[in-house]
Amino acid sequence: MRLTMSFTEILDLALQGAPLPSVVGLLACEGATVRVDLDLHGIAAPSIAVRALAAMTPVVHVAATFQTFDAGVAEFDLTVRAGAMPVQRLLKHLTGLLNAGLRGAHLPAGLVVLEQGSRGLPLAVVDLQAAIATQADGVALTGFTIADGAVEVVGVVRGFAIRGH
Repeated sequence: MRLTMSFTEILDLALQGAPLPSVVGLLACEGATVRVDLDLHGIAAPSIAVRALAAMTPVVHVAATFQTFDAGVAEFDLTVRAGAMPVQRLLKHLTGLLNAGLRGAHLPAGLVVLEQGSRGLPLAVVDLQAAIATQADGVALTGFTIADGAVEVVGVVRGFAIRGH
């Protein structure tokens, strides 16, 4: 199976009619880069570091540029900015926010891990296969790309069944 959709279409499919979390201001894709603006004031029970950052600048801009896909896992180079300040040192706090957001979307924590990449940029490692497995059985991803604002997913489907919530 090969499925190519615009970023907007794949986002609609993933959200299944639910709104974006209130902390997400902008979510868009340009080329191979997904851009997200996070409103720090919208975070419930923020850490001290996040409250301090929100006092200086309430919006964090994240650019995640697709790099590779292998064995169900996609990797994205990250650029994270709050105002004019790069906030790479706050990645551990962003990991907690990501996991809280995943739990809020009824997904298990750990689907996205932030780490230091080999090129010196922060790296987001996204377990797409595990994310799909939370929603359906019988789908094995064999390929994934983001290019020109479109998402292409390649996989094998056998014994497909949607999981109930």
